[in-house]
Amino acid sequence: MSRRTAALFAWSFWALSVALVPVGFAFGVLALSASLPPGREPILPLIAVVDVLLLAYGTVGVLIASRRPGNAIGWIFCAVGLALAVASAASGYADYALYGNGDALPVPELAAWLGVWLNILVLLVAPCLLFLLFPNGRPPSARWRPAVWLVAAIGAGVFFTLAFSPGELDEYTYPGLPNPLGIGGAVGDALSVVESAGNGVLPIAILLSISSTIVRFRRSSSRERLQLKWVAYTAALTAASFLFSFVLPEPVPQAIQDAVFFLGVGAFAAIPIAAGIAMLKHRLYDIDSIVNRTLVYGALTASLAMVYFGGVVVFQTLFRALAGGGSQLAIVVSTLAIAALFNPFRRRLQALVDRRFYRRKYDAQTTLAAFGARLRDETDLDTLGDDLVRVVVETVQPAHASLWLRQAGQGSDGAGENVGSAVS
Repeated sequence: MSRRTAALFAWSFWALSVALVPVGFAFGVLALSASLPPGREPILPLIAVVDVLLLAYGTVGVLIASRRPGNAIGWIFCAVGLALAVASAASGYADYALYGNGDALPVPELAAWLGVWLNILVLLVAPCLLFLLFPNGRPPSARWRPAVWLVAAIGAGVFFTLAFSPGELDEYTYPGLPNPLGIGGAVGDALSVVESAGNGVLPIAILLSISSTIVRFRRSSSRERLQLKWVAYTAALTAASFLFSFVLPEPVPQAIQDAVFFLGVGAFAAIPIAAGIAMLKHRLYDIDSIVNRTLVYGALTASLAMVYFGGVVVFQTLFRALAGGGSQLAIVVSTLAIAALFNPFRRRLQALVDRRFYRRKYDAQTTLAAFGARLRDETDLDTLGDDLVRVVVETVQPAHASLWLRQAGQGSDGAGENVGSAVS
């Protein structure tokens, strides 16, 4: 797949995920007045949390997949974002159709079915795959490939047992609602056996995934360690939280179990943040230029749009007050204002983004500008040499820097003078 085709697919997934956000949120708002089963809370807060998660995962995923289409990490992030978007919209739709005033809406049971298994599958399987494959899309070595296949098998088992097991769909979210696609008989008994086996193997897969991250971290170089550091922290917190919630005995109060589980969800939410820090601060995947342009031109578009529509409204109001009616001149004046403000806005936003997110680049530019100003007025050669070496050390940050000037009248192998030197 070419980079252009991969970018088209990735941005299409992101656009679909974003488009589903208001759908789930709208149904969640409509379901606030629904008569929920006893003990059930409104689903709107959960939808809001899931929407934040899907935007974080989808955005990081599209940046990686469009830049590095051969890396599985970007596509996993994209898949998580899209799955969460579908689950959010399906959950809101199901709540409104089942318990609200949406009696005429079709197949609410299927929407509830879709939301249940998508949410659980993403929470349990996606972190294991991300920790096993981050950051290059491959396990640490060939010995870890069985762990990847184990996680894939667990994912398939989770899907089949959640999607087709007979009985209640979800006793907490949809109490009393039978699984609309549940299969009984011998197949249902087999799915129960698979579910029991999967519950026993899942902790092993979580331990293997966190172990692979630790192994990769220990084998990495200094720069790779900086890229992996935050991901390793989130991996440890996610694995510890989910494992602890699995092994808690039954008498433990439900509030404690929920707190531990939501701690794991919080760690799961921190995974794209950790990946974003690795990309922005430690140049993982070398996509900082894309992120830079996205931040600058995204903010520029939003600012100019606000100026344009605000200008149209203001000028139309003035023309109505002065001439008693609107005028197309307001649109012309606003368009000219946008054309005049484009470059100044872009320069200011670029400086703001560089200063806030790319401090090293901003400091280097500031140092070079200051050196250029001094260069116009300085005439002493020794001072200029010392300043030049200092600027190189501050901007390029080499292990050692020195300046050698050939004396006048000497050949290429003639004697020279070491004007300035420094060690960073």
